[in-house]
Amino acid sequence: MQFWALIVDSFRESRDRKIFWVMLVIESVVAAAMFCIGFEPGRINILFGVWPLETQRFTAFAGLREDLIATIAVHVIMDVVVGWIGITLAIIATAGFFPAFLERGAVDVVLAKPISRSMLFLGKYLGSMVFVLLHAIFFVGITFLVIGTRWGAWLPGYLWTIPLLVLLFSYIYCISAWAGVMYRSAGAAILFSLGAWVFFFGIQSAADVFVIVPKWKEHRLAYDVVHAARWAVPKTQDITYLAAKWSGASASTELVPEVEPEDRPIVERAEQSEVGRMNMNPVHTIGSSLLFEAVIVLLAMWRFARTDY
Repeated sequence: MQFWALIVDSFRESRDRKIFWVMLVIESVVAAAMFCIGFEPGRINILFGVWPLETQRFTAFAGLREDLIATIAVHVIMDVVVGWIGITLAIIATAGFFPAFLERGAVDVVLAKPISRSMLFLGKYLGSMVFVLLHAIFFVGITFLVIGTRWGAWLPGYLWTIPLLVLLFSYIYCISAWAGVMYRSAGAAILFSLGAWVFFFGIQSAADVFVIVPKWKEHRLAYDVVHAARWAVPKTQDITYLAAKWSGASASTELVPEVEPEDRPIVERAEQSEVGRMNMNPVHTIGSSLLFEAVIVLLAMWRFARTDY
């Protein structure tokens, strides 16, 4: 009972912050902007047709190709708007949880309760997950309705992005929690977590380059180091590919304008790389990422349990 009360208290703390409501406003604005867009043969109607955009790229929408609609929903809306902007805001909103929790006076009261320090830590940690879960439910829910009613494609697999977004957040938040316990500073938690995210992204992007540019494989040592590091760190990019697979989306290269003939082989290899990632074993990518998260959480929990407050 006390453990659940800690989770609820952590969520209430985040809800009382202004950024909680800022995120709700941003999510609502994005959904409204999506509703203002419609598709016709060879044309995208922006603001209900006030600003028509002629393009042959999306002529296929005449036949309501759900894979292209899902591609836009996953690779643009989910990956960019939510995956980068939304998760960054969520990290900022929750970065102060542990530093505030560890302030002298506040932590003394909590430690006096008959509950282990490990449970205290996990209660605060899971409270942040509830914060992101509710935002994910709200945003994915309203965009799911917009895609169905306005764009004419009902994508039940798109709802899988709700747990996938929470999973993506957890990959990054474990670093934030560790830094918050170590340095008792919200600023340090934000810097460490966002810096780690950029590092994870860089490692995965470097691994993709070896596929897109085969001659790079000649640098065998670099290839082995990058692929070993890619296995070890959380695979944040794979979240997008899993969402694309389960939503029925195509590779993001479907949204790329026509390129010059000499550049076409690169685009084709990039597409092959994406298709390969979409066909990955979800147990492998999620399991190895959660293993990394578990190690960081245990380190942070050990530090929290051993420190004299």
